[in-house]
Amino acid sequence: MNVLNHGALLAALLAASIGGALRAQDNKSGVPVPKLPEFDKSDAAVYGRQLADYADLYDTGWRDSYAVSNMTLFDSNGDSVQRRTVQLILEKPDGDKSIVRFLTPAEIKGVAALTHEHPDAVDDNWLYLPATKRVRRISGANKTASFQGTEFTYEDLSNRIVAKYDWRFLAEAEIDAAAGKVPVYSLEAKPRYTDTGYSRLVIHVHREYWRQERIEFYDKADRLLKVLDNSVWKHRHGRFWRPMKIAMKNEQAKKRTVIESSNQLLNLALYKNKRTGKPRPNLTDAQFTTDALTGRR
Repeated sequence: MNVLNHGALLAALLAASIGGALRAQDNKSGVPVPKLPEFDKSDAAVYGRQLADYADLYDTGWRDSYAVSNMTLFDSNGDSVQRRTVQLILEKPDGDKSIVRFLTPAEIKGVAALTHEHPDAVDDNWLYLPATKRVRRISGANKTASFQGTEFTYEDLSNRIVAKYDWRFLAEAEIDAAAGKVPVYSLEAKPRYTDTGYSRLVIHVHREYWRQERIEFYDKADRLLKVLDNSVWKHRHGRFWRPMKIAMKNEQAKKRTVIESSNQLLNLALYKNKRTGKPRPNLTDAQFTTDALTGRR
């Protein structure tokens, strides 16, 4: 190696070291970034599962979240209706819990869905309709139905637990996103459970930030059904990436649902109550029961 190349290499290593130190200082979450493992690239199935496991581990430790969002439903002609929602999520080692509640318009105000995820069993979903004041459990066959007319199904309300899919590495690629070209790992995920509307998903994971940039959903006939794009990313607490905009496009029906967050908190204890100046309390299991769904708690 000549002196010039050696000097350039040292400069690059120093810059990388400084960059890594600055990123570590920016991390205010209290959750360190997991060490990158040695991946086995000799087998596409093994490599795909390892990438999925690491991406899941990378996004572990955020505890809970709160988001108020504007939801726009576009029909095939481009006409739209507006809705407003609030979503709470509680991170759990045995499967997250979440509630989505409609705030507007008046005709669906109070309609809410509760999801309990399970790593080795069917996820539980409940729907509350204020008009009847009753909670209805969503059966397995109905999980593929549209959630309140959106392009999301009840199945889509759950996060994708890695163990519930068979994984395969497809390629290192670049995709066109709102912010430009994005380097990704493209992974195929085939559901291992029966109550699903999909034959497979293709998930594009950012090669540096380990966030899901895009998901392609294929129907049971293996035709492209929907495409979900995450964009307008925020780096919460210098550690966890969250999209402020989520767009689900139905490629067959030519409809879209776009969700744009106007207020988003991650790990509520890291924010102070404006009135008292004290840290906010984290969410608890008691806020993710069927009673809580109805507002009786």
